[in-house]
Amino acid sequence: MSSAPPESYAPRAGLGVRVFQNTVAQLGGRVLGLFFSAGTSILLARYLGRELLGQYGAIYAYLSLYGFFATFCLEQILAREVSVRRSQAADLFRTGTLAAFFFSVAGAIVAPLFAPLFGYSGALRWLIVVAAVDLLILPPFKLPGIVFQVDMRLWYTVAIGLFRQALWLLAVLLLAFKNAAFYQVIVARTLCGFVELAAVLWAIHRLGLVRGPARFLPEEARRMLRDGFPLVLTSLAGGIYHRIDQVMLHKMSGDRVLGPYVIAVQLTELFSALPVALMASLFPALSQTAKDPERFTRYLRESYRFLLVLVFAACAVVTPIAAPAVELFYGKQFLPTAGLLIVLIWSEVPVFFGVVISSAMIAKQLQKFLPFSTVAGALANVLLNLWLIPLYGALGASWATVISYSLAGVFFLLVFSEIRPMIFLGLRIALWPFLLAVAITVSLKFLPLGFWWKLLIAAAAYGIASWFTGALKREDFARLREMFRLGMTRA
Repeated sequence: MSSAPPESYAPRAGLGVRVFQNTVAQLGGRVLGLFFSAGTSILLARYLGRELLGQYGAIYAYLSLYGFFATFCLEQILAREVSVRRSQAADLFRTGTLAAFFFSVAGAIVAPLFAPLFGYSGALRWLIVVAAVDLLILPPFKLPGIVFQVDMRLWYTVAIGLFRQALWLLAVLLLAFKNAAFYQVIVARTLCGFVELAAVLWAIHRLGLVRGPARFLPEEARRMLRDGFPLVLTSLAGGIYHRIDQVMLHKMSGDRVLGPYVIAVQLTELFSALPVALMASLFPALSQTAKDPERFTRYLRESYRFLLVLVFAACAVVTPIAAPAVELFYGKQFLPTAGLLIVLIWSEVPVFFGVVISSAMIAKQLQKFLPFSTVAGALANVLLNLWLIPLYGALGASWATVISYSLAGVFFLLVFSEIRPMIFLGLRIALWPFLLAVAITVSLKFLPLGFWWKLLIAAAAYGIASWFTGALKREDFARLREMFRLGMTRA
């Protein structure tokens, strides 16, 4: 049996301060990561061009459909169990890793096997095999890194993630400089995955956060897999409605049409880092207060309010500057990305909402309801893409994404009485920021102003209006200053 970590490693600050410290670390890392990701995206786009970039996006979008195989969705199950049984961490991680590895190998075999059915043949099929090592084989061995989340020391996760992003950016720079072949891009990304794994295991060993001999517990493995199965169904359906649009565009419209869409998706998903950052910090607290309705609701309300204000701010700011920003950074060949981005940015609203509600449901052990909503979203996405892609191409896929995300992330969950109060809480909080974002977006559309003026006006108008409508409050800034002071004192 493993022992608890030494006292010097145990978090001593209050829960709110610890959550704040981890969220600041996550957000700070995400801001830096945003620059790395944006730089890599721009380099890849200019280096590969529209068609090869479409192939690149198509490979990783296809493998994402099999993402549930990688860890059998045990991440949050392990986070929950290790949070309440910290002394058994070594056994739990060993059990989870070995249980997940069986499925990851199965996924790495199945994905290339079925690839020709989706239009991936010849060299693309072999590149799928190489990329599957990174996306499917390596993730089970990274599961012990969950201990950084459990111990609220997420700055290690952030540092390792930034290290991988920097390494990948450097690799793309070298590849572009040497005008390397396309297959070398896939190989380089896979090698970055091995380096990331080594960094995770080294940090855990150096800090001694998971100590003692580790055993495989068959009964525990069966229970984990049973608890994780609803999340597997959710991940399978989620992979479909998150990535099937790119796979369908690859097969139905070709990679030249897919290329600008890949850029729009990448830019949109940069914002997805924000809810992940907050909820990764807050999930242990939600799990520990799941049986205390008052405290649980308070954490949930603050999560909604913080994230929904941010996501509608992104919608209000991105829409008026999309076209000049895309032309400036990606060039005229990717100008169609702007129109796609203006639509896709609104899909982040249900993404932000869904991250909060899914974390709350898992903390409350209500994850059995998650597959229903994601299956509904996946079916809606496939049907909408079948209808809209032949008519409107990538723009049709963009609208299919917004509609299906909203269905799966928000509205379908209203069917379940156990979840309905949590959904209504989020919808009430979302009302004013939504109206503000729509009003600002529509107003700026008709103003003949330049790039920077629209950016400044949108940001200022949203901030001022949020203050007067109560979406932002004076006590928020006071609390933020106090938590920052405590966080820096106790860090």
